[in-house]
Amino acid sequence: MKVAILTYARTNNYGATLQCYALNKYIRCLGYDTLILNVPLQDASRRKHDKSYVQRFFGFVQRILKRIFRCIAPTTRGTTFNDFEIRYQLSPEQSRKEREFSDLNMKLFDEFRAKYLFNLSREYFTLDELSEDYPDADVFVVGSDQVWNVNICQNQYPIFFLEFVKPNHKRIAYAACMGGDSNYIFTEKTKEHVKTLLGRFDHIAVRNEMGVKICQNNFGITPKQVMDPTFLIDNYDELLAETKQDATGCLFVDKFVINDIWMEIVRDIALRKRLNIRMDRCLIEIEGVPFNPICKVQDWLGILKTADMIFTDSFHCCVFCILFKKQFVVSPSYKGGEGRMVDLLRKLGLEDRFYRTPQELIANFDVWNMPIDYDSVFEKIEELRVVSQDFLKNALI
Repeated sequence: MKVAILTYARTNNYGATLQCYALNKYIRCLGYDTLILNVPLQDASRRKHDKSYVQRFFGFVQRILKRIFRCIAPTTRGTTFNDFEIRYQLSPEQSRKEREFSDLNMKLFDEFRAKYLFNLSREYFTLDELSEDYPDADVFVVGSDQVWNVNICQNQYPIFFLEFVKPNHKRIAYAACMGGDSNYIFTEKTKEHVKTLLGRFDHIAVRNEMGVKICQNNFGITPKQVMDPTFLIDNYDELLAETKQDATGCLFVDKFVINDIWMEIVRDIALRKRLNIRMDRCLIEIEGVPFNPICKVQDWLGILKTADMIFTDSFHCCVFCILFKKQFVVSPSYKGGEGRMVDLLRKLGLEDRFYRTPQELIANFDVWNMPIDYDSVFEKIEELRVVSQDFLKNALI
């Protein structure tokens, strides 16, 4: 039996790429043949030859932030910003360099996909294309990441709710995420359409409690909650074997919004813990910090695996900190998108690793500086992992 996987497989993002890798690997380990459907979001499409990758990427990020978080730029009308939410403003020359490094990183992601997502299909952009050249599969699994966030996939959302799938083929949602919050608002037309599409699914599981509430509030269903696909497999040894990164003695910072306020916090943490600062993959040159903007997926994992401490605003960076049993602290870049992190940390008893502002983070240094009891954390992970694996196994039968 062949299983088609639909997720954000072509985004050049470490977490999105690795959750696709993990879901594909786990389903194949169950004995199924797999196909990864290649549905690039239209804003990141290769058809837009007039823009470099970084322009497409930041346009995509801006759209998400504007529509979800309502805080994209200091000049946005009606928007109130905290100073720590404003990213460094770059000069034209800095922007040029940023585009150059982003394009180089894009090639590394393509190399990773060629090796580990080798079963990626041809590109599909519309329902018509999927209908005209219907994927050769018996079962269709959509998830994870924010595949059900209609503010991201916009007019492509029917694809990610599997509208193209034929009636005699099974539909499964695994760890789908809708983003937003539990008060997520759909237009009436979209709500009715999505409700109809969800009614065609054979099995539905979402990634976090927020997704459960959105489904309850809008569609009258209560889906199963499961873990992100990155938790389905128990190791990433084949990827770690391909990196020589050693971040021993370092504080690794993986944060989208960087500015003087956060850099003051970073330097304070590094000084208190007597660690060197590493900010690999950061495309902005920062005084006194080694500049290593080119970072392949395997190296990103290698840094997380070996760093003494990690500071992040990324959900999947947080996930791999946990999987690698690292000491870490989390602070989101913007209000409104942190629900998935809070939900995961709460379930694992790690709420004291999350702080919303620089002031809260530093004020609670003595709290989050305490070593994490990973024996307790992994007892919870193993329980949740079994539930998640069992859901997928049973759904695929």
